[in-house]
Amino acid sequence: MKFLEIRESQEELQAKKIKLQQLEKRRDDMESALTSAREATKLIKYDDTTTEIFVKLSSLADQVGIEEKELEYYANQVREASNNLESKVYEMEDVFSEQLRDLSNACDDLEYEIDYPEDY
Repeated sequence: MKFLEIRESQEELQAKKIKLQQLEKRRDDMESALTSAREATKLIKYDDTTTEIFVKLSSLADQVGIEEKELEYYANQVREASNNLESKVYEMEDVFSEQLRDLSNACDDLEYEIDYPEDY
C-alpha cells in the first residue's frame, strides 16, 4: 500500500510540474502580449490629428477674418476629449496586466505546492 501511495504522489508531482511549465509558457506569452499592447497604445501619444485639424481651422478662420479666440472654446473641448481618449486607450492595457498577474500568482502557488508538498 505504501508503494502505491508513493507512486501516486510522484505522479501528482509530475502532473503539477507539467502544469507549471504550461502556466509559465502562458505567463511568458502574456508578458510578450503586454509589451506589444503597450507599444500599440503608446501610438495614441503621437497622434496629432486633432492638432492638424486645429491648425487648419485656425488658418482658415484667419483667412476669412474670424479671430482665433472664437475657436478656443472648441479647441479646449477637443483637447479635453483627446486627453480622455488617450487615457482610455492606455486603460486597455489593464486586460493584459490583470491576466499576467493572475498567471504569475498561479505559477507561484503551484511552485509552492511542488516545493512544500507537506503543507498540502
